[in-house]
Amino acid sequence: MLNFFLTHPRLKNISICLLGGVLLGLSFPPFKSWYLVYFGMILLIHLMLSAERFRQALGRAYLIILFFNIITLYWIGGWHSNDTFLKLGGVFTVLIHPLFFLVPLLIFYGIKKLRKPSIALILFPFIWTGFEYSHNLGELAFPWIELGNTETYNINRIQYAEWFGVHGITFLICVISVLLYYILFKLLTKKWELFSKPVIINFSIIVLLIILPNIYSYNYLVNTANYDKYFSSEDSSKIIKTAIVQPNVDPYEKWETGIREELVDSYVKKLNEALLLNPDLIVLNETAVSYYFLEDYNREKTQKFIDFVNSSSRLLLMGIPHLQYYPDSTAPPDSKIMSRSHRKYRTFNSAILLEPGKNIEEYRIHKKVKLVPFSEQVPYSKYLPFLKQFISWGVGISSWNPGDSLILFNLNNKKHNTRFAALICFESVFSDYVSKSVKKGAEFLVIITNDGWWGNNGGPVQHEQFAVLRAIENRKWVVRAAQTGISCYIDPLGNIYDRILYNTDGKIVRDIYANSDKTFYSENGDIAGMISYYIEILSLLACIILYAYRRRKTSIA
Repeated sequence: MLNFFLTHPRLKNISICLLGGVLLGLSFPPFKSWYLVYFGMILLIHLMLSAERFRQALGRAYLIILFFNIITLYWIGGWHSNDTFLKLGGVFTVLIHPLFFLVPLLIFYGIKKLRKPSIALILFPFIWTGFEYSHNLGELAFPWIELGNTETYNINRIQYAEWFGVHGITFLICVISVLLYYILFKLLTKKWELFSKPVIINFSIIVLLIILPNIYSYNYLVNTANYDKYFSSEDSSKIIKTAIVQPNVDPYEKWETGIREELVDSYVKKLNEALLLNPDLIVLNETAVSYYFLEDYNREKTQKFIDFVNSSSRLLLMGIPHLQYYPDSTAPPDSKIMSRSHRKYRTFNSAILLEPGKNIEEYRIHKKVKLVPFSEQVPYSKYLPFLKQFISWGVGISSWNPGDSLILFNLNNKKHNTRFAALICFESVFSDYVSKSVKKGAEFLVIITNDGWWGNNGGPVQHEQFAVLRAIENRKWVVRAAQTGISCYIDPLGNIYDRILYNTDGKIVRDIYANSDKTFYSENGDIAGMISYYIEILSLLACIILYAYRRRKTSIA
């Protein structure tokens, strides 16, 4: 068998692509084998540096990332459902998403081809990290499988994320992977002896890079001052007893018009049951109701939530579909038009805070800014509106409009004086975006989501684990309310509490300690990602210039 592979180099390289992609995929949640990321990256680097032609590099890059995407994003097709659109979208995502990764890998290959491998290896951590940063930008952004997310189970190692964020972790993973590859390459090509000085020096650097984050994290976690800061407060206005209601409503059935009244009544019943926990704030999931919440023709249903808030004197944060009308003169170009009245309007996936004693006009609303490409919004349809007619998900959540900015909610009453950000589902995976809310003044974070589309698999687990990094990056408590699970609380050190598991109906309550501290990351943003991004751009420009120069030199000769 081994001889067969050795005599068929193409098959051997495909097998290496498969192995590398599987190793990368298995390093991500829900698997706890984070260390496999290094072996996957070593194989990835080897495949790129050993490629002799551009087409060969292109094929290898696509294959290994395809297998990587299949392992990490298999759930995105919602295979448990009968939703054909979702299944086709899942296949499309897994096949198309690897194309984005070709950019950094071909830059890496180009530098190796036009200059030399050593320079390519030095630049690789910047190129890859810069790509991850760029994958947070624009309407095609999908920063789901960033390498730093592999370490979300390692809170005893990733406390330094408060300085450099998820992309700082990615950068470190890439540096260690490059050093491991370099040592192996030198040993296998007989250029270094096993216990030679260069091996010992490089291996010592790797050990330091592995140990130092653990030392920093250990010292941070055992420091009792941090526990005093995050688990108690002398200012009672910063302590919010927060309840989460996980209704476990089927994400497909709730959009059926015939059950809306029944659904609202079931929510109100669960909210009244939550009052037994004596909370200050109750949180419901993303798009908890399936109708435009503030429209007059839905007032009877909406009034039940308002009456609950007023009668109980509790605060209620919930996800809603929101419709906003515009005068013709000021309507944004992506506005829709009512078929009968011809009024211009936009629709938003939103979060609303219902406060006792306030009028509807006074309620504060956050409109989701970061939309999932194609399922919630056709990217760049604002500029190419005809694209909307080709893609539409028929379960009430497609064709949302993006909000303009992240809105903070103020808790200013006799009992509380604090502010928080409500992140709607996909928004919580954008590390720099979340840090901006903290810089803006958020003292704790609330994530409302509906992960029920994907089923009981790796998707909801990944989404929950990524929130661990948001807590550590910004040193803020996170309240996570999911429709079908997984709901939980996450402290500023990354510990998870009171999970309500997937496909479970439940209610939980916990004191949340708001704090106004700002980490280096939340104050200064994603410096590791931004610097790497600029170096990636410069590397791409260098490749283009060097290639043009060589072509010109060859044509002259």
